[in-house]
Amino acid sequence: MTVADTSAALPAPAAPRDPIRIPMGSVLLVALALLVVELVAGVLTRTDLHVLALGMCVSAAVLFGLVFSLGAITIAGFAAGAASAGVVVLETEHLVTVLLALVVTAVVCGLAPGWARVEAWQAVRSAPLSGREQSAVAQVPLAAQRRAGLPSRLRVRWRSDRVFAAFLVLAFPPVFVTGAIAFVTWTANR
Repeated sequence: MTVADTSAALPAPAAPRDPIRIPMGSVLLVALALLVVELVAGVLTRTDLHVLALGMCVSAAVLFGLVFSLGAITIAGFAAGAASAGVVVLETEHLVTVLLALVVTAVVCGLAPGWARVEAWQAVRSAPLSGREQSAVAQVPLAAQRRAGLPSRLRVRWRSDRVFAAFLVLAFPPVFVTGAIAFVTWTANR
């Protein structure tokens, strides 16, 4: 069965969808409001400053990690990594726990439909398609594209390279901070 035969049997889909859009301004306002509420509640309850700062770092890491994985917004991944680095600075012995949480977040990136849509959107717009590819994309839904054998850059699927890249974005700050703390401790004790 050729692409032309498949497209005749299936209705024509709409134009390629734009990727999911989460306004970062709204995310930043929510993060700020969450942190202010935590700070005020901590001060009113006379919570230890160390515990309060740790809770705020964890909250920021979770919020930005969710936006990064589900919304496919890379800058939120950098913020989640920075917040995770704050957790490691406050609790240096928990690097492995933080890295395991970041692995789970990276795996969610591999499963989240937002990343697949962003990659498909980028693939369609970043490289010129041949006439055959353009007509096939315009006429055949993604499920039929997989069966018809269209080029892999047009397919939407889970990819291990996306998970690996997400883990690198998330894990770099905590690992870097741990190395910096170890170096400073080593030089101070020489």
